[in-house]
Amino acid sequence: MPAVATPAPSPRPGKRRDGRWLVVGLLLLQLTLFFALSPRMNVVHVAHTWGVLTLQPDFSDLYLIPAAGAGRLAGEDPYVANPRDPWHRVFNYPPVWMYVWTSLPTPATYRIVALGMGIFATAGWLAYLGRLSLAQGAIVGLLACSPPVLLAAQRANTDLLIFGLLAVGLTLLRRGTGWAGYAVLVAAGWLKLYPLAALVVVLREPRERLRRIGPVVLGAGALCFVAYASYLGRLYANTPAGGLHSYGSRVPAFWFDFFLPAYGWSIDRVLLGHIFSALALFLGLLALRSSLGRPPLLQADTDRSALDGLRAGGAIYVFTFLLGVSFDYRLIFLLLGLPALFALAAGPAPGRVWGRIGLGLVLAAMGPNGLFWKPLLVVKEAGSWALFFTLAVLLVRTLPADWSKSFSRA
Repeated sequence: MPAVATPAPSPRPGKRRDGRWLVVGLLLLQLTLFFALSPRMNVVHVAHTWGVLTLQPDFSDLYLIPAAGAGRLAGEDPYVANPRDPWHRVFNYPPVWMYVWTSLPTPATYRIVALGMGIFATAGWLAYLGRLSLAQGAIVGLLACSPPVLLAAQRANTDLLIFGLLAVGLTLLRRGTGWAGYAVLVAAGWLKLYPLAALVVVLREPRERLRRIGPVVLGAGALCFVAYASYLGRLYANTPAGGLHSYGSRVPAFWFDFFLPAYGWSIDRVLLGHIFSALALFLGLLALRSSLGRPPLLQADTDRSALDGLRAGGAIYVFTFLLGVSFDYRLIFLLLGLPALFALAAGPAPGRVWGRIGLGLVLAAMGPNGLFWKPLLVVKEAGSWALFFTLAVLLVRTLPADWSKSFSRA
């Protein structure tokens, strides 16, 4: 009797390699190369090789906060003048920050705080992502080493802290601790306002629970705007705006104003900015109109936690894009949407098409900024608008089919 071949045992799911280790490895490799090159090259030049224009000293965005806090204690108004900041930047954070840090620290303290924010953001993000395949880990690792992430790290912008808080909040939601998760998301909103856009994740809840928890969560977010109402105008006016290392509906107006005078053209940048803002609003409404009533792109049994990151990161991008101008380090919130984009790209059509388009546009948005090559600049600007439209569509097409009935039924 011939021997029957015994099939080789299939690998146990628990033994599958986790692509997150590849992400960590790529991050460590980038840090190693950065510090290895720094003694031979100026740190600024090393950063330029990644397409990042830096401010010196390092961690420059941290200097703004204690300078404002010390100014407040001295009876000054940092929203009008902030002389203790090395660049004399007026304060553009909500007032709560002036009570957090009220003395001018040493450079070593800035380094410790910057390192702490970076570790917190990275650990929270990897915990939210969950297990990755090696291919997914390669994509995620590439994005983790991208110029927007390096810009956030080199300047130690507080968006790293916000990013970590959102990742922790989304992880808590995934683990079933809903109220704690929403509390963390609201806390992030109280720190910098724009994260309140991430509260759209409340639509993850079943209809009955949404009617109970939705008003509380959204009400807490609305209270934040009420509390800061007298500051909103100053926060918007004091926030730097330009085309360099930025995205948003008004960014093309800055580039037109920068390049056209060399060809003898003169434009009204403010008026052109309003035109582009109106165009962005039109595209957003078009995305909403074309998506309402269509079936969801993801299957009903898709893990809700994968959608949470897409809704949070996508809503922040759409909201800040409509505001006009945001620095590129805010693109890091797109990293929260990767699990949902991976699920879309691996699923059936038409979700597969939207997922692959979304992944491609995220890669393009977080790639080189085109500063040193004008054709790439045009491509990136077009890509940022395409990403805005794509995320607006995905935010609608991944909602539950009956979401609009959640608050209307008795």
